[in-house]
Amino acid sequence: MKKLVQQPNLKKGYNKIITSADDLKFIYEFGVLVLKEGLTNYKDSSGRTEMALVVLEGPCSIKVGGKNWANIGERKNVFEGLPATVYVSPGYDFEVNAEKAKIAFCKTLASNKKDPFYVSPEEVLVKNVGKDNWSREVRIMIGQNSKSQKFTMGETINPSGNWSGTPPHKHDVQNADKESCHEELYYFLSDKPQGWGIERIYTKDGEIDELLLLKDNTVTIMPKGYHSVVVAPGYKFYYLWFLAGENNKVIPFEDPDHNWIKG
Repeated sequence: MKKLVQQPNLKKGYNKIITSADDLKFIYEFGVLVLKEGLTNYKDSSGRTEMALVVLEGPCSIKVGGKNWANIGERKNVFEGLPATVYVSPGYDFEVNAEKAKIAFCKTLASNKKDPFYVSPEEVLVKNVGKDNWSREVRIMIGQNSKSQKFTMGETINPSGNWSGTPPHKHDVQNADKESCHEELYYFLSDKPQGWGIERIYTKDGEIDELLLLKDNTVTIMPKGYHSVVVAPGYKFYYLWFLAGENNKVIPFEDPDHNWIKG
């Protein structure tokens, strides 16, 4: 199995970070586009993929399928506002323009061409989940009731010293209405450059049992296994989460050894 964690050095232009070559079946690609002085325009095609463009920092304008969403994603960083997201299905050319912006690209293979759509910050579903030192804010941009074909995605704001992805859970076996089979990816950002955290990924048979160091601008992948995250005291973490499978109906299965904390 390939490395479960990457800590890329982002450069101007499109930074391809994760691909299906990383022993992934459903997640096709993840990358971050950096636009700034000297490069303020980017053109590409969705090809055989359906994808989401999440504006991490903006504003920017995105053109696709004859539609132009102008001046979207006005937050200065991921801790200062809700996201703007554009969905693009297979077979579309698109263009991004910005004086200065960062946009995450999440891709999975799909077959049906659908109309592109925009999810404004006002349309994001925000909810607080968990309790005590495992409470966190979850923001859902493309959920199970959306028009996406094979993925769901959102953001989590993890408070100082808190856990998330708790109780540890997995989604790597298709088991009727008890569990779905979806790979997952996290993209972490810290509110301070020296911030850090830990993610544990493990399987019951011991094939995977890793503690991953999380820093600002870290990407982790979960092809299988239980997973959970904790952030060091004094630091707030953000992570973009992206799940891909045969459909967009995600059913997590919690570790029976630890879900007693839900009471």
